[in-house]
Amino acid sequence: MRSVSGLEKPAVQWTFVAIAFALIVVVMLSGVALTRMRAAMDTARADAMQARVDREQIEAAFQRERSARESLALQLGRERGGATGGAAGPPTLTLSPVRAKSPKGPELAVPRTSAPLIVLRLLLPAKAPADASYEVRLRSWTTGDLLWLRSGLRAGTADGKAAVIAPIASDVFAPGPYELIVNTIGSSPLPIAVYEVSFIEHRQ
Repeated sequence: MRSVSGLEKPAVQWTFVAIAFALIVVVMLSGVALTRMRAAMDTARADAMQARVDREQIEAAFQRERSARESLALQLGRERGGATGGAAGPPTLTLSPVRAKSPKGPELAVPRTSAPLIVLRLLLPAKAPADASYEVRLRSWTTGDLLWLRSGLRAGTADGKAAVIAPIASDVFAPGPYELIVNTIGSSPLPIAVYEVSFIEHRQ
């Protein structure tokens, strides 16, 4: 077996040693960079999870605060109605289900109210079970973002028809289009109905 000419020279041998050393350094640096990248990814993942938990806690606290404010406004309305000897109460908004989402936005538009509370009366279709527990979701019609949620509601009556009735703080409704979704809750939740409405600024 013939030897490769030139490998016996020290300069060539030291060149190969230098190349091998450089490769070892590159591998080591790549390993360190990979370890740092994994650590950074783990840190970013943990930060994202913590941010999500914090956001959920803030949203839950906001929902509790809003529910408390709605309950207080409803109670104040009842007390004022009793003090004046009348049946005055918060304004109501009665909505019927839509068959499909309108392509150009809700057809129904109502003016915003200065009252602190609105009572939603969502008429139920005939297929809705009377003894179910319901959930109402309010979403932006344009973005689909969830803006308000109320669960554990029971069917009542509005205008002689079955309806889900839920008080909601009026400041939830900025001018714009909205979508309300009613579902049953429990072991086998069912979508029941969808409602659409737009709020516009009240003009004197």
